[in-house]
Amino acid sequence: MDLEVRHLRAICAIADSGSISKAAVALKMSQPALATQLRRIERMFGGPLFERGREGARPTDLGAWVLIRARSLLPAFDELRRDGMRYAEQPPEKIRIRLGCMSSHLAINVIGCLNELLDGADITVRTEEAMDLLPGLLESERLELATLGDYPGHELLPPPGVVYAGVAVEPIFVGVAASHLLARQEEIELRDLAGEDWVMHALVEAGHREHFWSACAQQGFTPKVGYSADLSLAIDLISSGRCVGMFQATSKGHPGITIRPLAGTPLRFRHMIGWTEHGPVARYGHELVQAVTRTYWAEVRRAPVYASWLRRHVPLSTPV
Repeated sequence: MDLEVRHLRAICAIADSGSISKAAVALKMSQPALATQLRRIERMFGGPLFERGREGARPTDLGAWVLIRARSLLPAFDELRRDGMRYAEQPPEKIRIRLGCMSSHLAINVIGCLNELLDGADITVRTEEAMDLLPGLLESERLELATLGDYPGHELLPPPGVVYAGVAVEPIFVGVAASHLLARQEEIELRDLAGEDWVMHALVEAGHREHFWSACAQQGFTPKVGYSADLSLAIDLISSGRCVGMFQATSKGHPGITIRPLAGTPLRFRHMIGWTEHGPVARYGHELVQAVTRTYWAEVRRAPVYASWLRRHVPLSTPV
């Protein structure tokens, strides 16, 4: 007898209901049939999974161990079934792309370029506050495409079966309260913020924190990160003068906050796109990167602070 998905569902049903009889009703089986099935499952695992008594069925140590793994596996099987049903229902020529987006302005550019390049494709989008999950989702083929990014000294390497391509390198700017004395300057020295409290997103991606700490160390200080918050709270904190924070150069701005470049560009970020090597995006990868890069440079010139910075400096990557 081989272990099957229905066996895992039976184990979970017994644990959830607390008794074999209640689980049998939920599974639309007879109690003797479920009890027989449970004995066979326990023989496969080499020991009892439940202690049966007057109070019902409670997991043994082995049963608790099996339940943890069963509950983690069942959602993946459910997703596989749903994806298979959707695939069977759509015409063979229809392209289906699952796009994962980190929190950056590049995401909307990718969605627009993808729609133009693959007219009629079935595109679904999921967003992540930080991108750390996205490489794994690409590797496991739960996504076909993702927007990504990395930092100097902490470059990302694609996992097996995944391709990464760079779009643009941009400076990271700083935001201070509009009433802050440094808001009057065209560019701010990072070392002049040594005495400030900083706010950083609670889910900041790998490499960002290290890159920030390293840049501050080179300027002779250790930053004080007094706040860990999402963007909406961070904006309120910064605008009220309680702290300062980092902003994407493409930011259009927020009320009460002045966004300024950092002198010498000590903080940088690279935008990237990743896709599965054998997925539906692979044959269009080069065209997509070119289209997204063109759109990116068209957009940044409409971001006031970044556009002003570009007039004074050489771009960190070559515009298309």
